[in-house]
Amino acid sequence: MEEKDEQTKKTFRPSDRYLGFPVDLPFWQRRIFEIIPGLLFWLLFLIPFIFAIFKWNTAYVVYMVFLVSYWFFRAIKFNIGIFMGVKRMEESLATDWIKEIEELNDSRYEKMRFIYLCPVYGETYDILEPSFEAWAKSEIDTKKIDVVMAMEEKKKDLQIENFGKLKKKFGEKFGSMAYFVHPFGIEGEIVGVKGANINFAARNYVKQLEKEGKNLTDYLLITCDSDLRPHPKYLSSVVYSYLTAEEPENSFYTSAIHTFNNNLWSVPSLIRVFSSMTTMAILYSWVIDKSSKSIFRNEEIYTRDTFSSYIVNLNTLKKFEFWDPEIPNDDTAFYWNAMIRSKGTFKGREVYVPTYNDAVENKDFVSTHVSFYKQQYRWGWGKIPFPITLSIILRKGSGISAFKRISMIKAIIDQMWLFTIVFVLTFGLMIVSSINPGYKYTVFAYNLPKILSIVFTIAMLTNIWTVFLRRKISPIPKKWKWWRNILDIGETYLISINMLTFNFIPHVQALTEMMLGKGKFKRNFYVTEKVRKEKLPEKN
Repeated sequence: MEEKDEQTKKTFRPSDRYLGFPVDLPFWQRRIFEIIPGLLFWLLFLIPFIFAIFKWNTAYVVYMVFLVSYWFFRAIKFNIGIFMGVKRMEESLATDWIKEIEELNDSRYEKMRFIYLCPVYGETYDILEPSFEAWAKSEIDTKKIDVVMAMEEKKKDLQIENFGKLKKKFGEKFGSMAYFVHPFGIEGEIVGVKGANINFAARNYVKQLEKEGKNLTDYLLITCDSDLRPHPKYLSSVVYSYLTAEEPENSFYTSAIHTFNNNLWSVPSLIRVFSSMTTMAILYSWVIDKSSKSIFRNEEIYTRDTFSSYIVNLNTLKKFEFWDPEIPNDDTAFYWNAMIRSKGTFKGREVYVPTYNDAVENKDFVSTHVSFYKQQYRWGWGKIPFPITLSIILRKGSGISAFKRISMIKAIIDQMWLFTIVFVLTFGLMIVSSINPGYKYTVFAYNLPKILSIVFTIAMLTNIWTVFLRRKISPIPKKWKWWRNILDIGETYLISINMLTFNFIPHVQALTEMMLGKGKFKRNFYVTEKVRKEKLPEKN
């Protein structure tokens, strides 16, 4: 079922949206909502300067004490969450999920099929082959998996060749293999993100299934990057979660253990530390912060959004109008779109079986960091679902309860808030002392640094525990010598440098451009190259 590449260049976007926003939203209102994320960031960022200029010393100290307390208790929660998550991972890996599924004796499993939607651009065969090998080793019957490769027209010759090789090697292991070529230059579509590509492929594949009389509810669609390799138990654990969930179609399913183990130990230190912390931050959020409950009403909302890979019922995907090709985000945007269209009832359900992904890597040290910056810049523009969401939930007649709207707004603010905290805690004292010399002679100037020093020392000591837990998720290579093990512990402290550079500057750039309605790459983004320089280290 291979799709011809001669396709009508039609924009497949949600019928009620234009550039992500409601079609009837005036341009000036859209600009207001686009300004909000950047304005919120700059307001939080400039608070120390404001306090210093107006010599509000007491207000500054109260603000700093609040930030320190928040950071300290968050660090404690973080370590508790990681510990609980690692325990759940160990239990999940020890569980016979196939046996658990069989004991359910649920007829839905017999009819269930999977669509592995694999978006590709310039990936070489050596990147794709290990991923297909991993999916082919899934515990479930792999004949239930139908592979759909979503190709870009610019690289179709390379990817059609790759598809032929992959089909020759894995064609008998999967139920079917097909590809779709996404035409270049469709008016209105964002270039450089996979959303438009997978949107085109999924919509066309669904049309084919409907022509064949298939029931879309029987299909679970897997969307992920082409380098993702699942653990053999991943799909079986998702199946069990799906079959035992209430309203399983109104949820997405994903791994809480999103690792970058494919090449983690061959990338530069800053990128390795960032990737490891991303893994643990995702795990923490699933264990501790995935939902909120109202203390006044019997209401709960799940605010943990989709990240890079997730699984969703195909009928649900169609009902929510797939992905929007006119915005520079497909991962997080899917969740917020689903939350809006479901009136706040859509849920995320996690499993604790890991997936293995590639960290950013390029041909050399410099190009790797350039790629990393560009990736983070694209992620910064990935905040666009926030103003879109606000533009809808703040309308009359949204159908979403006040509690859920407040919870969604809080989740949005929390993500903006975290970007500024490290900067303020690091440079806040210096800023106030430089702008307001009189502050140096207050009692605050004497006591506050001591308090900060104690809190930061305790927080840094917890990093040793964090390293211990991280190594259970991402074991270090066996061949490493003792000194390299010690150096690995020291590398953990580079996270502060990363949060002030690569995890800060490109996001500030993106948010500011969004606020100003500018940006050289507002409609054209950098496609992260997938390069792997070394063979994978031996696993423990």
